[in-house]
Amino acid sequence: MLFVSFVSPHYPLTAPPEHFYHYFDDPNLAMPLFYERSERPDHPFIRDYAKSFNFDDYFESPTDIRRAVAGYYGLCSFMDEQVGKVLDALSASGLAESTRVIYTSDHGDAVGKRGLWGKSTLYEETCGVPLIAAGEGFPEGGIIDTSANLVDVYPFVFECVGQPTQRHVEPDHPGISIGRLAQGERPNRTVLSEYHGMGSTTGAFAIRNGAFKYVHYVKYPPQLFNLQADPDEASDLGADAGYAAVLSECEQKLRALLSPEDVDARAKKRQAEQLERYGGREAIIARGDLGFSPPPGGRAEFH
Repeated sequence: MLFVSFVSPHYPLTAPPEHFYHYFDDPNLAMPLFYERSERPDHPFIRDYAKSFNFDDYFESPTDIRRAVAGYYGLCSFMDEQVGKVLDALSASGLAESTRVIYTSDHGDAVGKRGLWGKSTLYEETCGVPLIAAGEGFPEGGIIDTSANLVDVYPFVFECVGQPTQRHVEPDHPGISIGRLAQGERPNRTVLSEYHGMGSTTGAFAIRNGAFKYVHYVKYPPQLFNLQADPDEASDLGADAGYAAVLSECEQKLRALLSPEDVDARAKKRQAEQLERYGGREAIIARGDLGFSPPPGGRAEFH
């Protein structure tokens, strides 16, 4: 088994020139969706995030936004180029026909959509990730619309390398092999995403329930989106009385998995412990943040 991880696309949005200008010079490069102030969501969790990751405060013109979007897209093309080199090497080795390949990511990026930049929200552009698989057991060109999660990769890997045992995949592991999903299995389960990190003042949890995505905040009102009718999540149905039954059903499904309040409290307790360990809040702020991910063997530089 070979695991290859790429940092790109990632901030800073500095792409190689041949990839950057491919997009920057494109007259059809569009502005991010819902970028205008009047189009941005007014949910308190999103306001908190925008104040914490306030990249947009420093964009002074449409050209600045265009540079950022082209930089991100250019980094995507750069990364795809590197993936191509890995696949070319696999073909040159003669092992391509007998190798399964999985392409996925940990999160997406808002890239200006709704006036937001970075990750850390539960909109589809950030919590929805690519999951592409090829090789034995996967129908070529097939599109599986069954809701899946990255925990579904884990049991599949063990199926590939040998018969999984309870020592490797415990019976209560929430993942279902993507191999089984690719063959048409449609499990009756709740697929979960959650966030407790930077930019969040409260625990955030999202589940899929059929066409709907429900986002639960411990201290804020929930959000609800019909992803089939509204894939861009332009219309938040969370405060619509007509969807009260859907909201109640979704909350019950979430609480069958966990207690949002308990998970949020444990996350905050752990964060407080980490703050104390490294000198406290003021010391961390004074130290600054990483400007970029340190390369292997490199020295971390704080700004």
